[in-house]
Amino acid sequence: MTTALQVETLTFTYPAGWLASKYDDWSFYRNQFSRQHNFIQAVDMLAREPNGTAYLIEVKDYRHPDTEQPSQLPQAIANKVLMTLAAMLPAKLNGNDPAERTMANAVLSCQKLRVIAHIELPRARQPAVNPADLKQKLAQLLRAVDAHPRVVSKNNMHGLGWAVA
Repeated sequence: MTTALQVETLTFTYPAGWLASKYDDWSFYRNQFSRQHNFIQAVDMLAREPNGTAYLIEVKDYRHPDTEQPSQLPQAIANKVLMTLAAMLPAKLNGNDPAERTMANAVLSCQKLRVIAHIELPRARQPAVNPADLKQKLAQLLRAVDAHPRVVSKNNMHGLGWAVA
């Protein structure tokens, strides 16, 4: 059975056998972890494919004019990734929702960890983000987590096992 998750105006569809969850909607994140300290943030989604690769996915849709400006986007994504990873062990051990505990365990028991920045850019206006620059900066900031993060869009999903519409 496939899993479909809505983030902003995009629908992410994961194939059967995958685990996927909107992490920033978790009750553990909202009601427990984020209250530990000011400025704690989270990636939008977690996914794990059957081969054991876990994905931390942050989504930004710059096609809409009211989307926050990306002045510090690489650092913001890196912080979200690190804070999300810091929450996984406590979520596995102390989370109240069994599905959230299962997903946290799936991430913690992964064989490989990947960071994905899903960025939708406007066609008519000047691009808000340079994907190559973002990828390079994320690689520098997150080399201990994923030395080869990906910056993708719904028209550029090469090699990823899910679809976006």
